[in-house]
Amino acid sequence: MKPWTEKEVLHLLGRASFSATPGEVDRCLKLGREETVRRLTSGQSLADGAASALVFSEVKADDRSLIVTGMGDQQTYWLYRMIASPAPLVEKMTLFWHGHFASSQYKVSDIKLMVRQNDLFRQHALGSFRKLTEEIGQDPAMMLYLDSYANQKGSPNENYAREMMELFTLGIGNYTEQDVKEAARSLTGWSYNRKTDIVQYQEARHDAGHKVFLGEAGYFDSADVVRVVFKQAALPKFLATKLLQYFAAENPSEAWIDCVAGNIAKMPTIGNVLYELFVSDEFYEEAYRMSLVKNPAEYVAGAMRTLGLPLTAAFRASMGLMGMDLYAPPDVSGWKGGASWLATSRLIARYQFAEKAAKRVTEDQLQSLVPQGTQTGPEAYVEGWRRGMGLAPLGKNTMNVLTQYAAETIMNSKKPAGGKRSLLQLLLISPEAQMK
Repeated sequence: MKPWTEKEVLHLLGRASFSATPGEVDRCLKLGREETVRRLTSGQSLADGAASALVFSEVKADDRSLIVTGMGDQQTYWLYRMIASPAPLVEKMTLFWHGHFASSQYKVSDIKLMVRQNDLFRQHALGSFRKLTEEIGQDPAMMLYLDSYANQKGSPNENYAREMMELFTLGIGNYTEQDVKEAARSLTGWSYNRKTDIVQYQEARHDAGHKVFLGEAGYFDSADVVRVVFKQAALPKFLATKLLQYFAAENPSEAWIDCVAGNIAKMPTIGNVLYELFVSDEFYEEAYRMSLVKNPAEYVAGAMRTLGLPLTAAFRASMGLMGMDLYAPPDVSGWKGGASWLATSRLIARYQFAEKAAKRVTEDQLQSLVPQGTQTGPEAYVEGWRRGMGLAPLGKNTMNVLTQYAAETIMNSKKPAGGKRSLLQLLLISPEAQMK
């Protein structure tokens, strides 16, 4: 087994959480790899007795209470949960499922339904993928987004049937157009009434005729569709690829995909699957460290968390400018991720956030990042602030540039306060702060 040092802890928390404070790093080192991973993947806090996140009505942003019907305020509250939740992997998987089973407020036009869907993702974040797939089919936001609320005998709507196989479970090439048609017929009968806010099944609206779906024949309904889909060999491999791309590597090897797929096929929960991934030696290979671009939520929530920044609509808006508008993925396939996060306009938005964040840090917070003890040279400044911000060890080029900057603007300056904020800003826009 590989060693368990600060490097490994930072790698794990960079992937399974939104940031790593020095206290959390020290705690994980004491817990050891297996216990740290067990706590994360079971939705348990790394610290004993950690406080739960506040409920919506108790949270304020910009010194005002949040409005439950406001999309922006609901986005702000979710950002708060990413920062404050004692179970960070639950929030990380909630974000994953939001991009996987993508629905958008811009079509649903009811933020309360989007929040309800979000709670469904959170409830099943580390649980059974099959159970979540069953329930998302009767989720009102999903039914409105993919038009299954009007799916009835005689005029079946194929939108949900197609995306359920293509984007949610099997992937392109693992079903036929006829399978889409037969699945759509099987899914008929479910409806959602906006006025009464009721999802119901009506037998008279269901096509009870004989179907042939993915090689099986029968008088199928919605439960049968899920049952047959989950018997397909393509499903665990499809989900394994998405999980590995989200948590481990942009281009995971076929062998690694097959290994994770095997665990998905035999293990009852996603938490079990992620436990095996996060305790494996392969996950900590040097080639995979600092190889993924942080999505806007990871970048913003992580910086706010480690720097103790106040909750504000401006920071929530920054996420949208970076390309991640919570509750509003660009389309049913979710966010592309990867290098797309670093397109020119989005990268500029990251720089602007870094500038805003550095300005909002208080003098006391700046002072808390100052290295203690006898080592007070520019290298100690940069290294101390790097660790205080939960960043992985800096590369040679970054370290040289920031050390020289610290020497000129802090160590040899009559007005070091401005230099400290600028150094913080430079750290926030460094490759090490953008990558995980």
